[in-house]
Amino acid sequence: MKHLKRLSIILLIVFALSVSACNLVSAPAPTPPGPDLAFTAVAQTVAVELTKVAMVTQIVAPTSTSTALVPTATATAVPPTDTPPPPTATSVPPTATEPPVPCDRAAYVEDRSYPDNTEVPAGTTFIKTWRLRNTGSCTWNSSYSLVFDSGDSMGAPASLQLTTGTVPPGGTIDVSVTLRAPDAPKTYQGFWKLRNGAGVVFGVGSAGQSAFWVKIKVISPVTPTATNTPAPTGSFNLAFYGPSAIWSNASNTLPWGDPDDDTPGVATAVENYTLEDKRTYSRVLVTFPQQISDGMIQGIYPIYTVQSGDRFKALIGLRQNCTDGKVRFQLKYREGSTDYVIGEWLEACEGLLTPVDLDLSPLVGKTVQFILRVTTEGEFKNDFAAWVNPRIDK
Repeated sequence: MKHLKRLSIILLIVFALSVSACNLVSAPAPTPPGPDLAFTAVAQTVAVELTKVAMVTQIVAPTSTSTALVPTATATAVPPTDTPPPPTATSVPPTATEPPVPCDRAAYVEDRSYPDNTEVPAGTTFIKTWRLRNTGSCTWNSSYSLVFDSGDSMGAPASLQLTTGTVPPGGTIDVSVTLRAPDAPKTYQGFWKLRNGAGVVFGVGSAGQSAFWVKIKVISPVTPTATNTPAPTGSFNLAFYGPSAIWSNASNTLPWGDPDDDTPGVATAVENYTLEDKRTYSRVLVTFPQQISDGMIQGIYPIYTVQSGDRFKALIGLRQNCTDGKVRFQLKYREGSTDYVIGEWLEACEGLLTPVDLDLSPLVGKTVQFILRVTTEGEFKNDFAAWVNPRIDK
């Protein structure tokens, strides 16, 4: 409004001046300009004033309200850097890691004698053998023991030496214990573990804490018929414990007993057996080698600790009608994983038996496995070998 009033005042002044100019008396002057020139001047003056008013109006024109500027979201360019963006949080499954192998741990491999639920006459002494594998990271040595854990002990010792040698990680060993079947007929089960030299007890399974066992069914003894079989003599009779030995030829394990096919080899105990000297013996351990050239048979017995005064005694020879048979008898022992020959005899079919009496005093205090071995000399020719009352005796 102020600017409009100012403009009105200016126009009135201009108009008054114009009127005054027309009425003033003055000296002669040039011819006054025509009306067109006067109107042009007035128009120019008015134009200048209007321009000033417009400029002032543009600069100071007030707004009806004060509006705050609201920032808008704009895409801002981010300059590239050498640092990779942080990874997004994703679910990563945990990596399965192998647990460390413990120092002492075993694995059960198989029963080498008296598998579960074998029937054993009451009062019978028998030897239980397990095959175990060392699945730990430490080597088993002579300081390790087989120990009774729980259940039915069946007359077993609380512990006995595991080996006289060594069993490296991954190696196997046949572990044996002598037991006696209780008198009452029923099922019995005893649990066993191992113990290292520091007294730490361990067992089988992934954690090395489970026991392995022997499980038998005791039956009432059968009343025997009258025979000429004497009770086994000696502290360790190898004919009597023949079923507890591991029998084999050069390539396969052999069963104990008289099979239908004798060609792979035979290991069994027989009664009233006639040998090449024409005499009949009440109980004989026969060991027929495999019927091939240089065929063999051997039996590895459970562990035995040699005592002072022990001797190996036997009569060896061939059965009757042996004609041109010829075999090599050997008594060996195994300590750790090494076999050693104690005695060796070459026996031909000559009508005579050979007496054997070996002093075992060099082995006193050692826990070993005795081995009986028979080998044909060349081609098999009625090489039916026999041991009469083989035993460890005083």
